[in-house]
This record gives sequence, structure tokens and C-alpha cells, in this order.
Amino acid sequence: MAGLPNTMMAWTKSRPEVDGFELIEHPVPAPGPGEVLVKTLSTSVCGSDLHIWNWDEWGQQEVPLGTITGHETCGHVAAIGEGVESHKVGDFIAVECHLACWECPRCSEGNAHVCQNGSIFGVHSNGAFAPYFTVLASSARHNPEGLKPEYASIQDPLGNAIHTLTGGPVKGSTVAIHGLGPIGLFAVDVAKRMGASKVIATDWDNSYRMDIARKLGADLVLGKGDDVVEEILKATDGVGVDNSCEFSGAAAALSNAIKSTRMGGYLNILGVYGSEPKVPINEIVFRYLHVKGINGRRMWSTWDTMQDLLVENKLDVESVLTHRMSWTDYKEAIALMLTGDCGKVVLDFD
Repeated sequence: MAGLPNTMMAWTKSRPEVDGFELIEHPVPAPGPGEVLVKTLSTSVCGSDLHIWNWDEWGQQEVPLGTITGHETCGHVAAIGEGVESHKVGDFIAVECHLACWECPRCSEGNAHVCQNGSIFGVHSNGAFAPYFTVLASSARHNPEGLKPEYASIQDPLGNAIHTLTGGPVKGSTVAIHGLGPIGLFAVDVAKRMGASKVIATDWDNSYRMDIARKLGADLVLGKGDDVVEEILKATDGVGVDNSCEFSGAAAALSNAIKSTRMGGYLNILGVYGSEPKVPINEIVFRYLHVKGINGRRMWSTWDTMQDLLVENKLDVESVLTHRMSWTDYKEAIALMLTGDCGKVVLDFD
């Protein structure tokens, strides 16, 4: 490929152990049919990257050794594969990491985010903790003109927050956000911007992120010293919230969310649990709760909503995006995330 380097260094999961990452030389990949080659601008670090770092059960099951990881990313198209007509060299894109076939029944019914033949970019195949990557053109979403690269790279988690929130009513409704990782913090911000009448944010003991939630406008922030269910009921005149969103993956938080959602209310679950949680199922039944599991972002309605909010400058992304580092400092970024003393961490390539 004219004008492009032949090789690159990339962060690679090379050993089956905690950490297990090395900066290894790889060929710059050539785009295959239906693919584009992208020169990376920014890649943000996801909670799933911590699972891969820790080499837990999920990481071992999902990530082949030798994989270049990283899936929350953006960049400029550097080359185009055979048959691609939707993109041109120079286009500014962000990646939808759920790679869909667009042919199966799930894709046909409008649920490509849970494609039955799908895979995840940067998990099952090489990703973007590298200066160049290839991706299906159908998953290379064009960015609005003028969008900052660091904002473009966080559309994956921001989209998760929006998809989770909109599983229930938001405007004029009471909303509880359980778990204040970066996605939960984005959800606090989005709920306020979408007109929620009251936003309640809960975490365990991460005072750093609880302070960010307050800055984003959460009306009530609860932690380990609070009886979460009692306080939410008190804040909603004993009724419970209209819309509970569980982001933490903690069994206690799920139980609290179930018990503090109003009769006939909505419970949307994005959190992934390390073991099967004990669920107060009778509460779900007798409270007539609408329960929905959330996986990824709807293609492309979630993206449309998200990019409208970004273009209109309605979100306080800067308060959540707390750290920017060089991509060569990947291990330092992981170490920072493991402390919890950060919001979103973005790695820059230029």
C-alpha cells in the first residue's frame, strides 16, 4: 500500500496470565473485501479490557492469544478493500465493535447488535491498540464533521449508556443509575440532558466517581453508608423510580434496583456478573417490572441519538473523560483504571 509503513508495533495479548501484554511488531494489515484500513487517532480503554488484562474466565473464553485488543476507537480511512463504495480515503470514522452479518434473522428484524453470526472487533479479532487496523466498512460509522477524536472514540460506551437508559422512560421520569463506572457516569449526564425529573446515582465506595456524578447534576448520590432502597423510596415519595439502570455487575446493586423500581416500572441491565447473582424474582413478578437485558448499541438508532447530542454540545463529556495518555502508555492506563481514580481514559496516537 503506497505511502504506508509495512510494519507497526501493537499491544498484543501474548501470554495466558494477568497482564500478558507485549508491544509486538506486526505487519500493517491490508483491507480485505468489504473492509477499510484505518489510521488510528484515539482508542479508549473499556472495562472489558480489564477483564482481558486480568485474564479472567470471560477473557480466557473470548480472546485468542496473539490478539491485538482495543475496540473503542476512531480514525481516518487509509485504504479501501475490494467492493467498498460507502467510504473513501480520508473519511473520519468510529467503530461499531459488534460486527454483524446483516443477513441472519436478528439482523433482518433490526437487531444487528445481537447478530447470531456476529463477533466483536478487538476481542475476537485484531483491534485498535495499534496505529492501524482493518474493520468491516459496515461497522465504520462516519463521524459528524468537527467531532473531536477523543469524543469520537468514546461513542461505544456512550452508546451503551443511551441504549440502557432508553429501555425505559427518561423525559419527565425518575431515573436511578446503579454503578458509576464511565458508562454509568455517561448515563447520569444523558438522563439529565434528556429531561429526567430526578436522577439518583449509586455506587459502593468510589468517592472520585461519585463526585463526578454530582458535578454532572445527579440529584442524589448514594454509597455504601446508605440504605439504597430506603433512600430511593424516600426520594420518590415511597413509590420507587420509573426507570432503573444497572451498570455495575454487582449482585447487591441488582437486588437494590429491583426493590427500588416502582410498580410497573422499567429495569434495564447492562452489568455483567462474575457469577450467577441471587435475584429476588418474586419482587420482579409482583412489582410487574419490565426487565430488559442490554447488549451494545442499536444499529443505527442509538448512534443517531448519540451523535445528535454530541453535535449539539448537550453533553458534559469532559467531566467523564478525565485522562488522556499516549497509546504507548497502555499499561499505565490499565493501572490507573484498576485504581478506580479516573473516569474514562483515552489513548491518543498523534
